[in-house]
Amino acid sequence: MGVLLASERGTAKGRMFLAAIYAVLTLGGVTMVLPFMVMLSSSFSGPYDYDRHTPYVKAFFDRNDRFMRSLSTYFPRFPRDIYPDAPESWTSWMSVARDTAGVDAFAARHLEPAVQNAAIRAAWREKALRFRDAVLKCDIARTTCNYDARDVAPFVRETVPLEEINRTWPVKYRSHFDVSFTAESKEAIWHADWKPDLSNPKYRTWLAFKDSYRKRMVADGDVVSRTMPYPAADCDGIREALAIQFIDHGWRDFLRNACANYRLVGSYLFVRGRAFLNTVLLVVLSVLAGLTVNPLAAYALSRFHMRGTEQILLFLLATMAFPAAVTAIPGFLLIRDLGLMNTLAALVLPTVASGMAIFILKGFFDALPRELYEAASIDGASEWTVFMRITLPMTTPILAVNALNHFIAAYSSWEWAFLVCQKESNWTIAVWMYQLSQQMSGQPWCVMAGFALVSIPTALVFLLCQKVILRGIVLPSMK
Repeated sequence: MGVLLASERGTAKGRMFLAAIYAVLTLGGVTMVLPFMVMLSSSFSGPYDYDRHTPYVKAFFDRNDRFMRSLSTYFPRFPRDIYPDAPESWTSWMSVARDTAGVDAFAARHLEPAVQNAAIRAAWREKALRFRDAVLKCDIARTTCNYDARDVAPFVRETVPLEEINRTWPVKYRSHFDVSFTAESKEAIWHADWKPDLSNPKYRTWLAFKDSYRKRMVADGDVVSRTMPYPAADCDGIREALAIQFIDHGWRDFLRNACANYRLVGSYLFVRGRAFLNTVLLVVLSVLAGLTVNPLAAYALSRFHMRGTEQILLFLLATMAFPAAVTAIPGFLLIRDLGLMNTLAALVLPTVASGMAIFILKGFFDALPRELYEAASIDGASEWTVFMRITLPMTTPILAVNALNHFIAAYSSWEWAFLVCQKESNWTIAVWMYQLSQQMSGQPWCVMAGFALVSIPTALVFLLCQKVILRGIVLPSMK
């Protein structure tokens, strides 16, 4: 039944009422979509433009902004010693990103001449090639490197086995993702009496890691790499090299850098250990068990008039009065006493029965016509046949909702999984996502990429269940 009668919709008040409803619904949709768009755009950002928190990546549409983002990949802070004519307010990449007018003026001075004039571009390219040759000839120990933390784990994993790292390096690591070269990147190479510690195996790996950027520069046909001589401002042609690098490979570098977050998160969450397999098994078993136990319990309470049915329902609903944090300790003790620690059963069994699901299903079963059951009994149908052939098909919408709830609970719950499965081999994607958010808190753009990636299965399952719900509600009413 509609909110307004057909005769009322053509009136001025009816149209105003409908317009107000549509406006509220549109506003509600925007408030739901906008945060997701901000998260998605942040997942493609970096240290230059992450703090903008906009629903789009400006560098996709603005060449000058893309140029500044290119510069940010080579320097941890804005290189004022290389560009002394830059505004004084540019103290960090965050402040640079906020100055839109300043970025346009800066790009006009340091990029536009080579873009507009072929002769200037050719002269700058010659200087850029000389700068590249100077970078290749420089002693690798006397170079600085604004390395990308996303490149460390893949490089170390390919060059040094984890067993050798924990045997020879001064610091032990649980995985290659824990390796960091923060201390090595801050070596005082500007001191005249400084000497590289080549006896340290980790430092030798750091030198090889820096040299890998120079090798990548040659392989990709670039003129600039993250590894540069110190001080870079004294190198002739560095400004021209940065401009030519952007002119020749600006889009390639931008897309490669934008997708690097997802490559790192993908290897962290889905390739590492058995996280993907554990999550799939947990979700499938939880949904199947929930769709088996809850309908059976609700059907028994609805079909058979047992003594104390109301008390049983009250007991089931009372379980919802206690938050998960309160039941975590007794649940943990029960799982431990049963010997189910670090098993899949510890994740599935506590969430099989749901008091709310049984209560709602019982209400649906009670609303079904009794004549159907009487006709089935006359035809000689067994109780199991009545349950499977008559009852369940008519409750498809609520079963879809229950399946969605069980999926979300199993897929997104990391606290309970982290509590009862303390071995990393048994962790699910949700637990690894929590570890990622803690370990890479200094790179929030990678964390946003992880959130965007792990939200895809939930969105897909919701859309599939939504279709089932609509089909179960609309089609019967059309018959």
